[in-house]
Amino acid sequence: MVAKLDTPLNTLMLGRIHVAMLLQASGHRTALRSLLRAEQERGPAFLCLINALTVLCSWGSDQKQLLAAMLLAVP
Repeated sequence: MVAKLDTPLNTLMLGRIHVAMLLQASGHRTALRSLLRAEQERGPAFLCLINALTVLCSWGSDQKQLLAAMLLAVP
């Protein structure tokens, strides 16, 4: 069963990053790319926050690996 992972405009950016992390972790690459593309159209803040969170996460943590993999998936 696949959960519907909508990211409406009024969702907090951190919530949208969490959705992106869930998509990355579950292997939903097409949905992740669509989300990343939509966020890029909104502006650079989403990717800037992902970069900042990557720096703050401890080395080797699952969260850091997911965030870094998301940055690599940016079209």
